[in-house]
Amino acid sequence: MASDYRGKNKLHFGFRYALSGLKVAILTERNIKIHFIAMTIVCIMGFIVGLTNLEWAILCLAIGAVISMEMMNTALERALDYVEPKHQPAVGIAKDISAGAVLVTAIIAMVIACLFFYLNCWHKEW
Repeated sequence: MASDYRGKNKLHFGFRYALSGLKVAILTERNIKIHFIAMTIVCIMGFIVGLTNLEWAILCLAIGAVISMEMMNTALERALDYVEPKHQPAVGIAKDISAGAVLVTAIIAMVIACLFFYLNCWHKEW
């Protein structure tokens, strides 16, 4: 769906296009599916160990950052593939850097989740 909504109710159409983009990402991108599976597992574990409200808030921010970063990586890769369909080293480097940003965000989110689970399972008073 094209996101050209000039002259229309921008809030309504902007939200609609954003949901469309999320749907496309979930349906077409393997890594997004993996992140959603990991999110589900982390949420189940969070309920099991009894995370506090603050821990849930931080965990939700971390999960949102990972999924958002993956979607930005996907958008960048698709745009670069469109602009330069032939392999160019500079395009490859840009894609690698974008993928690296996803990796860093995912590692930090995993560290946060593991820290919360460890502290809630073994050291309840922190």
